Order: sequence, then C-alpha cells, then structure tokens
Amino acid sequence: MARTHDAQSTLRALATYGDAILEAHLNRGNRIALNDDNVGVLETLEHHRLVWRLGDTEDLQLKNVLVRLLDHITESERRRFASAQVDRLWSDLNRLFVDYREAKKRAAFTDKLRIESEIKECLSEIIEDIRNATDTFSSYISSGFSYITDMDLRIRKNHEVIERAGQLNSLFESFNTQDLADQAGNDPFLKRLLLKYLPAALEQGQKNLSYALNQLRLTLVRLREDQRLSKLVGGFESYFANNRGYIPSIDDLDLGHCPAPLNKVAPFAIIARGDIYDPTDDEDLIVLAQTARTLGADPQGTEPTAALQTVEFDVVGASDLEEEDPVDELIEQLVQFVVDGDIGDGEIDALEALSGSGLTLDAATWLSTLEAQINSLAPNDQRQIAVEYKSQLDPLCTDNLYITGMTLRRNNESRI
Repeated sequence: MARTHDAQSTLRALATYGDAILEAHLNRGNRIALNDDNVGVLETLEHHRLVWRLGDTEDLQLKNVLVRLLDHITESERRRFASAQVDRLWSDLNRLFVDYREAKKRAAFTDKLRIESEIKECLSEIIEDIRNATDTFSSYISSGFSYITDMDLRIRKNHEVIERAGQLNSLFESFNTQDLADQAGNDPFLKRLLLKYLPAALEQGQKNLSYALNQLRLTLVRLREDQRLSKLVGGFESYFANNRGYIPSIDDLDLGHCPAPLNKVAPFAIIARGDIYDPTDDEDLIVLAQTARTLGADPQGTEPTAALQTVEFDVVGASDLEEEDPVDELIEQLVQFVVDGDIGDGEIDALEALSGSGLTLDAATWLSTLEAQINSLAPNDQRQIAVEYKSQLDPLCTDNLYITGMTLRRNNESRI
C-alpha cells in the first residue's frame, strides 16, 4: 500500500504543478529557476525525486524519466523528428501503391479494400506529421532560445533550427506535383488522395515553414546585435575592473579615454581630393587656386589680395588659338601606330614610350590619360587595339590592384 500511496502522491504533484513543469519543458530547456515563486514546486519535485542538480546555486533540471513522459504527451519528440518520419512513411506508402495496383489487377476486391484503408491511414499520418513538423518551430520562436544563457550557444542553436527548417523545406519540395499525378494515374481513389488532400497539406505546411524561417532569421539578427552589445559592455566592464577610477559617461565620452579594445579600427587608406565636376566643391577649389597663384606671385608669403568674386568671359571677342598638348599628340601617334599596323607583330610599352618622348609626366597620369584616349576611340578602331595591364596587389586592401604598366598590341586574328 505504501508504494501505491507514493505513486498516487507523485501523480497528484504532477497535476498540481503541471503548468510550471510544462513551462520548464517547452520553453526553458527542462530547467526550473531558483526563485521565491518556485519554492513549492521545487520542494515537492525534489521530494519525489523528479529533479536533479549538481551545485547549490544551479537551476534544477527535470529528470530524464519525466522528460520522456513529457515528450510523449506533448508529441515534441515526434515533431522534432517529423521530417524523418514523413520520409519513412512516404516510402511505406509507395509500397502500398504497388500492392494496391497488383490487387486491382488481380480483381482481389477484399485485399483492395484493405490496402485502401492502409493507404488512407498512412497518408493521414503523413499529413499529421507535416503539420507537426512546421508547428514545432513556433515553440522556438516564442521562447527566443532564452533558456540558453550563453550567447554563442544561443546563436548556434538558432543556426541549427534554421538548418533543420531548410532540410524540411527541401523535403516538401521533393513532392513534385507531376510525380504525384503520375503516381495517381487514372485511378479515382489515388487521384483524390494525391492530387487533393496531400497538396493542400503541403501548401499549408510550406506557408507555415516560410513564416517560421523568416522569424528565426529575425531572431538570429537580434541575437547577433545582442552579442555585439554584450561585448561592448564587457569591454567597459573589463576596463573598469583594471582601472577603478574610470567612470564611463555618454555625455563626456572621449576617444582618448575610451578603453583600448573599443578604440581600434581597421586602417583604411584614402586620399581626399576635390572633384572638379562636383559644384559643391567649387568654393574649396577656388580657394586652392587662389592660394596657388598667390604663392607663385609672392614667395615671401605676404597676405594675398582680395580675390575676384566673378570672372567674365568675352564670348564674342577675339580668341587665342590653343597650343597642341604634347601628351595628347604623343598618345595620338601611339594609337595611330597600333591601328595602322605600323608596329607589325610587335608591341608598345606605354612607360618606355613616355621615357623616350622626353615629357615630364608622372606614370599614373600618363597611364590614365592613355586609357581614357583608347576608350574614347570609335568602336572599330578600339577593337583593333589589345591592351595588357601590368598590376600588383595592394598590400593593405587585398581586393584592389595597382596598375604599374600597359602594353599595346594590334588585335590581329592571325596572332591568336
């Protein structure tokens, strides 16, 4: 009688604290927190040996015997592995299709009715597992993985659930409509099951799965942001632990007093230049031009005179003929040599041509001007020029290339 009394007392305890136990199983990873609200349930479950813990400060965990019971009554275990069950049941269903056609061919009506009943039952289980497989993600969405304390583990769990949802989505997509129609054939019984009931369940399951995937990805973004803020706060905390006089304040935050881990950025090489085609830079460019003229006229560095605010041009008056730019003239000669084929099967090195011309021009300006001139040619002329670039990787930004030279050839089909 004592054993019966203990068993009845345990069952009453489970009924009394059923809400707290289900909350721990479904949303808290089978853990019951140590707080004043859970004193009664913890004492009762410890008395009936249904929870365990190692340290005095740890939350109590539900024992495996109770977890397995909860898995059974909540169908969470079946939902967790629903995708594998659907795959197995579909294989069983295909075997039943073969038996059904054989019984129909042999006019075995009794066996045909029996197999029809088995097919209905198997298809009903598939539809139920499809629903369970998508419904299980709602518990992860509602919990937000808050039962996992470590942020890295919480993000990893989110990744695992997203991967599981992706596998389930691949399973749903494997049910091809044309394959189902071929499987059903002209049989009215199979057509009603495979072209009506199963597609409707798959469509609803895919809708639920798409919503769950979207919510899980949003949760992942939020977890990563929480992780970033946690590291930020951890940086202040560790700095304060080593420097007791440090008091962080958003009002007087200064990068000079910011903790070293928070005051580091990756180097980014950039050189600021005025854009002569951007009207917003006009004022800066005018100041630069005036300063350059002042320095050239007055090397002693005296105060420059007031600059003119406007410049008037006499568009109807006489105009002076501009001299030919020697750089443009040299580029035209090089391009003409290549287009006319005067270099034969040879090639022209752009930097060697520059050094032989006697012009004082930096390599970068020369190469960019030459490239711009080639790009401005007529399409027929441009196709006759083959340009080979010599380059090297940027040591700082490895996805950038530095152009160090250009070689021009005539794009002759006979040379290829």
